[in-house]
Amino acid sequence: MSPQQRLGRGLIIAITAAVLVVIGAGIALVVWLTARADSPEAGAQRYLDALASGDADDVRATLTSSTGLEDTTLAAFEAATAYPSDPEVAGAETSGNDTATVTAAYFLSGGMREVTFTMRLEDGQWLAAADALGTISATTTIGDAVTIGDVVLEASAPLPALPAAYDVAAAPAGIVTGTAEVVVDPGATADVAVEAALAPDASVTAQAAVDAYLEACTASSAESPAVASPPSCGISIPWGADLASADGFVFRIETLPILALDATGGFIASGGSYVATVSGQTRAGTPAAFTYRDDAWTLRGAFTFEAGEFVLQAW
Repeated sequence: MSPQQRLGRGLIIAITAAVLVVIGAGIALVVWLTARADSPEAGAQRYLDALASGDADDVRATLTSSTGLEDTTLAAFEAATAYPSDPEVAGAETSGNDTATVTAAYFLSGGMREVTFTMRLEDGQWLAAADALGTISATTTIGDAVTIGDVVLEASAPLPALPAAYDVAAAPAGIVTGTAEVVVDPGATADVAVEAALAPDASVTAQAAVDAYLEACTASSAESPAVASPPSCGISIPWGADLASADGFVFRIETLPILALDATGGFIASGGSYVATVSGQTRAGTPAAFTYRDDAWTLRGAFTFEAGEFVLQAW
C-alpha cells in the first residue's frame, strides 16, 4: 500500500472519530438540557396531575423507584371515590442537588388541602418520594378486616395509600354492613373506624355455606356408604337400639335446616329433615339394615371472621 493510500485511510478514520465525538457531545447536550429543563415544581405538578387523573399507571411513573409502590395500594387507588382536583404547586425548597421539599394545594372531599412532600432527582428527572403517599389505618366493630374496593385490609394493619378519598367497608359484604370515608394526604396517617352490623339478609347470604357443609356431612350412597355417622353435623341416629355394630350409613336429605345468625356470634340452623339407612350386625350376629328419619334436624354453632372471610364453626 502506498504512503498516499495510508494517508487517505487515516484521514477517513480521523473524520469518522470527529463525527462520533460531535454526536456524543450532542447527546450529552440534550440530556443536560433536559435535566435543566425539569424542576422539583414541574415533577410535583406531574405527580399531582396524575393523582387527579385517577390513573394508577400514570401515578407510578411519577414516583421514585425506592417508593416501593405495592399492587394493593394501586388497586385501592383505582377504587377511590374521589381524587384531588385543581392541584397547584406553590413552591419548592431544595436541600442539596437532588432533594427538594414541595408545598402544594388541591381540592378534595369538599375542601382545599395544603400539603408538603419530598421530590428527588433520579436519572435526570424529579420524582415524588415515599412521603408523597399517606397511610390508612382502619378498625371495625365486627370482624377482623375491612375492604376498599377489592382490597382486603386487616384491621389496624396500615396500608400505604395515595392521596384520595376512599370508602372503607366492613367485610365480608352481604354478612356485615357499614362504611366510613377516609381522606388521605401525603405523609399523614388517616385513621378510620367502621361501625359495622350484621346485614339484614346475613342469614340468607350465609345459608349456602350451611347447605354445603351439611351436604358434605351426608355425602354417601348405596354403592359408597359412609363408614360412620358424621360428627358436628346435628345428626343423631339411634341405631344402637337395633344393631350391635354399624359399618355403613347412607343419608338422604329431604329438607335442609334454615340458618339464623345471632348478633352475639352464635347460630342455629333448624327445621331440616333427613333419612338415614344404617347397615351392620345385629346382636345375633346377622347382617341387617334399618332406616331412621329425623324431622327436626338442627345444627348449632358459632361464627367468626378470618381475614375478612365469614367462618362457621358447628358444634
